Amino acid sequence: MDQKIKILIVITIVIFISGFLSIRYMADASALEKVNVTVENISIQELQLTYCKLKLKMDIFNPTTEYISGLSAKFDVSIANTYVGNGSVPTVSISAQSHQNKDVTLTIYYANVGNAVIDGVRTGNFDLTIHGEAKGNVLFNLLTVTKSFTASYSYS
Repeated sequence: MDQKIKILIVITIVIFISGFLSIRYMADASALEKVNVTVENISIQELQLTYCKLKLKMDIFNPTTEYISGLSAKFDVSIANTYVGNGSVPTVSISAQSHQNKDVTLTIYYANVGNAVIDGVRTGNFDLTIHGEAKGNVLFNLLTVTKSFTASYSYS
């Protein structure tokens, strides 16, 4: 076989594989960017003298036609615009156009927060906001892509 034909075949294969991987990466990254994280519900699990435990029911929705694997999230939590702690969602995989519900327990130690937050939790009337970053695997789990998110919930 002629040397030029071999080189042309190799170049064609490299272009085809590069194109396929680029398209796959763009589809996966686009799917992760469209993931929607919301707080569905908050319940007070335990209310003690020095701390309380909140149970957050979080909904993670994948509106795309792509399967998302290895999705995890870390976030900071604020009540009444005051930082009270942080949390995380364990790694999940989400099928195309489906939801995953995750329960997250958050412990708030009163010594770390202001009186407004304590009064809000004790009276059962407060706004909770989470700011975080979700990470997911793309390109056949070879790369990780991140997406920032914010969710809020009014508890009353």
